[in-house]
Amino acid sequence: MSKRVVIEGLEYIGSFVVQSGQAIVGDPGFLEDWQTNVGEEWNLEGKDGEYSFQGASATTLENAGTMELGANQAVAFPTGDGDGLYPVWAKFDDEGRVTQIVIEFADDEG
Repeated sequence: MSKRVVIEGLEYIGSFVVQSGQAIVGDPGFLEDWQTNVGEEWNLEGKDGEYSFQGASATTLENAGTMELGANQAVAFPTGDGDGLYPVWAKFDDEGRVTQIVIEFADDEG
């Protein structure tokens, strides 16, 4: 994926690594509720929407798209090109507050 230096009105703020073909966006204040599923048998049955790694996996596989996890604690979604390093862009208002985030999951320039 080629990284563009400028996207109209947005500033590049960093990138993140994806190793499971999916991502979640959520408030870090809820991380203490996150269930890692470490040591559990891999089983996605009945975990659709659960605030956990297996819940995120079940959600993106079952719904073939996005869905809320837990009690609106996060949103899970599959990434455009699966695993990889994805650039993150932000738009800021006049006071420097973030007003928009864009994660570039696929290079639409070919």
